[in-house]
Amino acid sequence: MTTESSLDLTPVSPTLTKRSRRTWVVLALLVIVIGVMLSQGMLQSLNYFKTVGEVYQDRTSIGTREIRLEGMVVKGTVERTSQGATFTIRGAKTELVTVTAVGTPPQLFRAGIPVVVVGSFTSPTSYSFHANQIMVKHSAEYIEKNPGRVKGSDGTVQ
Repeated sequence: MTTESSLDLTPVSPTLTKRSRRTWVVLALLVIVIGVMLSQGMLQSLNYFKTVGEVYQDRTSIGTREIRLEGMVVKGTVERTSQGATFTIRGAKTELVTVTAVGTPPQLFRAGIPVVVVGSFTSPTSYSFHANQIMVKHSAEYIEKNPGRVKGSDGTVQ
């Protein structure tokens, strides 16, 4: 029988075995990889747009890569085509970009409203833009202020 005086009750410092150390390293690397993947996904989901004025200031660096371009549709420039539409957008000043859009424009698309077009310039120095998507910019109160202009998915006016 052992007595209390013969038992050593002092805490022992924990030591990691090679296997448990390897497990912690693998888990730490896994957490880092998942964190990097999540942050990259979030960064890619943030799609900023350039204004027509910004494009005029920085045209050469944009080249022909795909961008989102924001501007106001100029009155009298909208022409519907069999492929989609052509129109001109302007910036805050007098800058103009001619847009050729493929596909059906959104229901709210018309002259005098702000749009964001997704696409690219036809050449590194031109101001002709080929768009594969048109997004109409409007506030959340648009439907309330403009009754009868927006149809729901069932075809009824909202």
